Amino acid sequence: MAEAHDVIVVGAGPCGSTAAYEIAKAGYDVVLLERYQTPGELNSCGGGLGHFLIKKFDLPEHILHKRVRSVKLDLGWMQKTYRADEPIYVSVKRTEFDPFLAERAVKMGAQLRLFQRVDDYDPFHKRLKVKDRATGEHYDLTAKIVIFADGARTMAWPNCRIGVDPKRDPAVGVAFELGWPGNPLDTFEFLFREHELPYGYYWVFPTNDTLNVGMGGPVKQLGGRIGEMLHEFIDSRPELKDLPIVRKSSGLIPTYVASQLHGDGVMVVGDAGGFVNPLTGGGIYLGMISAQIAAGVAREALQQNDFSCAFLSRYTSRIKRTPFYAGLKVFHAVVGYSQAHLQRTGKPVLGKIFKLYSDIGDFALRRL
Repeated sequence: MAEAHDVIVVGAGPCGSTAAYEIAKAGYDVVLLERYQTPGELNSCGGGLGHFLIKKFDLPEHILHKRVRSVKLDLGWMQKTYRADEPIYVSVKRTEFDPFLAERAVKMGAQLRLFQRVDDYDPFHKRLKVKDRATGEHYDLTAKIVIFADGARTMAWPNCRIGVDPKRDPAVGVAFELGWPGNPLDTFEFLFREHELPYGYYWVFPTNDTLNVGMGGPVKQLGGRIGEMLHEFIDSRPELKDLPIVRKSSGLIPTYVASQLHGDGVMVVGDAGGFVNPLTGGGIYLGMISAQIAAGVAREALQQNDFSCAFLSRYTSRIKRTPFYAGLKVFHAVVGYSQAHLQRTGKPVLGKIFKLYSDIGDFALRRL
């Protein structure tokens, strides 16, 4: 006999935990499934958040690290540093940020199950097959609504044909955390090396006791060399090369927004839906917003006892009316232009586009 619940959320990253929190807060029975022993354990991410998110998502001081007022852009042939009077970004560690959000959902009544692997989803019977990785036990779960927040390799695509297809030109990100307790750095760095990485960049983001150093780009372009390239980049920086690596992570990054975000009793949020800025690779903010919208629709569906594809289409409709969705479309068009230009002329322009993006942001901070 399968356990029955109101909502099951697959994936306890920022998006899944946000959805679970918003639904449990309304008094519904929510199960939050996490593949690893700790949320955020293996997530590849720079850990840079817009400073405005502290207030928007009520983030506590104990999970926040550096408040960043300057950003350095290095295009190889030119460098520019942007400075602001007030913090622009804040750095976090996903091994602290993700568990906080998951525990916040638990405090609202969600049931968090760690080290659980979802092996299959049957969309006709709305049944998840789950393995407890600690005990080896297999069991079934059913729910009125399943929200997939399981990243770029989402199970929603092969089982429900919603969300992103992980085989469709994904990007990959790799991040190393280098130990440096009490480091004095307070600038986020974005570095473009377009002769070796025409579409992608390196980053260096400081926290209180580490540096998050990483890179990202298309899987097809990087092949299996991404780890080697990151090591070479670190070795090229005298201040980095002797620092100990305390954590490594990697993961796929979707490169398009899914055309189908919902189905009969199912929705996708975050990376599973392709909610990633294609210019920066950042997806936490966009994903958490998508999770809030999905949670709102889930609450309405539970109130009206209607979990049909037609009812849940409210989610897709609301997403497509948001300013962030319009912005995503613009960014994808710009990145598409940069890729077409590279193929046509052999000359990369992504760094120049990123500079224009940064200049516009700097102008907005100073004048608007």
